[in-house]
Amino acid sequence: MTFSTDVVIGIDIGTTSSKAVARPISSTATSQHGTPYVEQPTPWHTGGSGETEVDPYRLVNVAVELIGHVVRAAESAWGPVRVRSLGVTGLAESGVLLDAAGRPAAPVIAWFDHRGGNEIERAGRESPGFAAMFGRTTGLPWSSQASLAKLLWLRASGYLAGPASTWLSVPEWIVFALGGDRVREPSLASRTGLIDQGTGEVWPDALAVAGLPARILPGERPAGCPAGYLGHDGVASCAAGSVLTVAGHDHPVAAIGVGAVGADELFNSSGTADVLARSIPGMLEAAQRQRVVSAGWSIGRHVLPNTSLLLAGVSGGLLLRRVLAALGSASGPDRAALDQASLSIGELPAGLSVTGDGRTQDDVVLRIQDGASPASIWTAAVRYTAAQTGLLLSDIEKVVGPHGRAVAAGGWTQMASVRAAKAAVIDAMHFSPVVQPGVTGAALLAAFALAGEGVALVDFIRQSTADPVHAGPVSQVHAGPVSQVHAEPVSQKE
Repeated sequence: MTFSTDVVIGIDIGTTSSKAVARPISSTATSQHGTPYVEQPTPWHTGGSGETEVDPYRLVNVAVELIGHVVRAAESAWGPVRVRSLGVTGLAESGVLLDAAGRPAAPVIAWFDHRGGNEIERAGRESPGFAAMFGRTTGLPWSSQASLAKLLWLRASGYLAGPASTWLSVPEWIVFALGGDRVREPSLASRTGLIDQGTGEVWPDALAVAGLPARILPGERPAGCPAGYLGHDGVASCAAGSVLTVAGHDHPVAAIGVGAVGADELFNSSGTADVLARSIPGMLEAAQRQRVVSAGWSIGRHVLPNTSLLLAGVSGGLLLRRVLAALGSASGPDRAALDQASLSIGELPAGLSVTGDGRTQDDVVLRIQDGASPASIWTAAVRYTAAQTGLLLSDIEKVVGPHGRAVAAGGWTQMASVRAAKAAVIDAMHFSPVVQPGVTGAALLAAFALAGEGVALVDFIRQSTADPVHAGPVSQVHAGPVSQVHAEPVSQKE
């Protein structure tokens, strides 16, 4: 008789790459092959003016492909598998405008795309009272990043929201397109600019300014709650009928992935962006939210119940990547040697500095005089990026007090020099062995969706992250280009 291993799958639809991981439900199901993990590029299209978007169905293709790849990887590790649940996390501000029939009516605009900037400025001039209340009400800065700006641009460009239109964030769209329910997950909705953080409900003033219908956002469904069943024709048969859940915004989900679920805990995601995600119990008052935004942070709902999420970041990873490339040590033995040599650097040579936030449109500025070695230049870079993170932390702790335990994870924390720099500026710092915390958190929330009522999410995560399987090795597969599962185009502008 052939037995199947029951697994859950976590998917992270990301900015640069999208990922999936499979985890056995039983802690006794271990393998020398580690935890099956796959990834492939997210198929954004960037135009000549820098606008970046993707057809919504292309993202569904990515999810379907990832499910197939990770199922095959799991079968190689454990033999036949049965997928019991699937959780989807990912970027927040990007979303899909659906028409009355539930079909995409516009492309997905990348969260970092500046389209909507002009429309936000115009809205500020026409509704100055609304602009003044925006930060204290939504917990977000008045900028082109929030979904509100993208919706304003879509309206100005002829993509009209009718009375029965719906806006879904990317993870919510993936769950819906795979056969699930249309839901509003709180941590994702917090990034839209349409939610009053004092009530957790849709803010009528935002709908009025953007010309949106009252039901533009569906009903609330917290992360880890079942949101229907997988019924997409293109998925592997062993995954059909599995429970779906919207896992939430990738940053708090990554915090869950490393077990940072306590009150006032800090999670540092050290990748392309150096992101700080701080949990605080309960909700802040409007005046406190304004102070948070003025300090360069944002605040919204965490995926944890009755918990707020403070979020801020700098582009430290991009800066570090550029410096490594300039030093000829982007990978391999040269990178490892530079990392070790950095640990012996004490005081930096006179006149040496590295500045700039490393974003594509800005320069990284290196100043050197005599005596600057590759190791000292690299040390200056890691200390600078750590100091920038420390400044963000200092500013927010003047508003909400000090953090408790801090946990860092991500690609850059694999370098000892980066860990040393971070530990020097962030109190109570620990480093997680979890290599891909976002997709791991999504898988944990998928498992929670099977647990049923009577189980507290925090207790479930603590128990799950203490499991030896949780921190086990990762077996990685790089998936090839996405094949076209759907050929249906995005609806044209009305």
